[in-house]
Amino acid sequence: MQGILQEIRKFFPFGFDDVSSYFSKLALTIAITYGLLVIFRIAMQQLFKRTTILEEKKKETIESVVKNTSKYVFAIIILIAAIKPFVGDLKEVIVAGGIIAAVIGFGAQKLINDIISGIFMIFEGTIKQGDFVHVNGELEGGTIEELGFRIVKIRLINGKLVTISNGEIRKFVNGSVEKRRVFESIIVSFKQNPGEVKQLLQEVCEELNGMQKHYLKVDSSTGEFEEMYKIYGLHSLDTSPYGYKFTIVATVNDTDYLKASIEAKELLAQRLYDGKIKMAEQLITVRQ
Repeated sequence: MQGILQEIRKFFPFGFDDVSSYFSKLALTIAITYGLLVIFRIAMQQLFKRTTILEEKKKETIESVVKNTSKYVFAIIILIAAIKPFVGDLKEVIVAGGIIAAVIGFGAQKLINDIISGIFMIFEGTIKQGDFVHVNGELEGGTIEELGFRIVKIRLINGKLVTISNGEIRKFVNGSVEKRRVFESIIVSFKQNPGEVKQLLQEVCEELNGMQKHYLKVDSSTGEFEEMYKIYGLHSLDTSPYGYKFTIVATVNDTDYLKASIEAKELLAQRLYDGKIKMAEQLITVRQ
């Protein structure tokens, strides 16, 4: 047993003091690095709370990117601290690491593509944290919950969290660009008097304008509402085989779109029912 221990000591020419010093320094580096990153993130959050220069979504986007990036910075610093005692010249290791990374890069083109795509999306401001988006033509949209240089996490309306690589995003529709348009349509029977429908919809628009004043988008230059609820018109006579198609529209704040749209639907349904408006029906003929 004693001989085995002597052979191990020959293979690892380190004493107990050296090992203890190594792990102590490594633990201290980890603690200091982690502490500095936490302090930096807290300071940034406090700075954002006290400034009004940036929009709220831009602040959240920067915080999300810093949070994700700090993980990689932390890992790189700890890795350098861990291998430094075992190498003579750290510069040579960094140069060698760069060459190895370049070689690996040819086999990791997807990762590089994800990072480059993420950099362009973040710095161009095409999407921000909190935006409601539809990605790659998917019908079901969701809110961007986390945005990083490599991946985007999207919380769908049904509660599921979708994680997608930035390089896989071919097309996205951003429904959060400071304003959105509520566009609610109804189809009434051809036997219904269009004039009565138009009168009812006008009353609904007036009621919604009173209910949703805090949702409506205000023009920053004039202080006026950009587009209050109004009747878009009878814009379909022949495209629907079931009846007349009417639509009401309004421009609202992007953050209030879902609430405004749901409230508009509910009020429309109730007023149509109360007004005994004949809705379109699909008739099915069964032949024996």
